[in-house]
Amino acid sequence: MSSKRQKIKDEDRYSIIVPDFKHCYVCGASGDIHLHEVFYGSANRQKSISDGCVIPLCPAHHNMSSQGVHFNKALDNRIKQQAEKIWIKTYCDSEEDGIEKFIRRYGRSYI
Repeated sequence: MSSKRQKIKDEDRYSIIVPDFKHCYVCGASGDIHLHEVFYGSANRQKSISDGCVIPLCPAHHNMSSQGVHFNKALDNRIKQQAEKIWIKTYCDSEEDGIEKFIRRYGRSYI
């Protein structure tokens, strides 16, 4: 389900992290899939969407259980670290340069 403020339609989203949005990034479940902006919050949600830092999650791993990324800080940090590494490989020439660019874009590094 999409927010009225969302600028990019779900069908126009892409991910630099996964090849498709058909299976939960955590457990591989299919069916009811939620799209999750890895770097969320008012400042970073749209950046995450435009940079392809979006992953599919089943309801339990998104926001429908204590194991969901919005409630499980360890899972949230692990996903953010993985996404940051992929973002750097995708958008930057070197890891050292990439970390600085990532911090300028998202406000901090998770690595």
